[in-house]
Amino acid sequence: MPRIQRTSDVIELVSEKSISFGFGGIVGIAIGGVLFKYRGGGMFTNLALFLMTVGAAAIVYAVFNAFQVKKVTTHDVDCPFCQLTNTLIEAPAEDFNCTGCNRMIPILDGSPMTVDQVRCGFCNELNYYSAKTEVLLCEKCNHEIPIARDDDGAPKKKIPAAFVVVEDEAMYEFKLTGHGKHKEEELISALQHILALNRNQVKQMLTELPVTVLTGITRKKAEMLEAQLSLYEGEVEYSPMEEVRR
Repeated sequence: MPRIQRTSDVIELVSEKSISFGFGGIVGIAIGGVLFKYRGGGMFTNLALFLMTVGAAAIVYAVFNAFQVKKVTTHDVDCPFCQLTNTLIEAPAEDFNCTGCNRMIPILDGSPMTVDQVRCGFCNELNYYSAKTEVLLCEKCNHEIPIARDDDGAPKKKIPAAFVVVEDEAMYEFKLTGHGKHKEEELISALQHILALNRNQVKQMLTELPVTVLTGITRKKAEMLEAQLSLYEGEVEYSPMEEVRR
């Protein structure tokens, strides 16, 4: 598979070659000139002529490469993630990394594909995906964000509602309603950290389910706690405090 070539890289390579041969040619001519001026015999004369000839050829090749810089073609590709323009020597045939955000730009028929945005339901980080995305991992917390797909396997525009952050000004009551047995120790440790309680207090709480864990929290925090506790088989529910009072 051919490597994606950026115009700047090609120009840099050609320029370095031109400078190297030009500098080498000048050095060769200089050394040859000194030998020719202070030649002590036929052998040094031949060596001097050889060095000057090679030096002149190197300079000609350097000039030739310098002119090749102007012939380097350009093809601009705008990154759909950060909008930075990446300049290549030709239309890309495969995905490549953006020099600005370092994300892989999805390519279809030589052009960048449209990307959609979704916020992680675990940490609220904004993530991007395209029709080529098979598995979407959050760039911040590394949790997998499930992508809804059509019958043909292509991602739908809509992400499952549980993983979309919903702006909500209401305050919520958060309850722990149940838990599994395989990850009980991990769940206890997580609740200790969240509630700043000791181990015995958390264990007592688990014997009194369902139990209110927190009140007066935002929906975003409730969703993040739900995602965190679900990793340890914690079963939760949350609802606006206005509804609870009713």
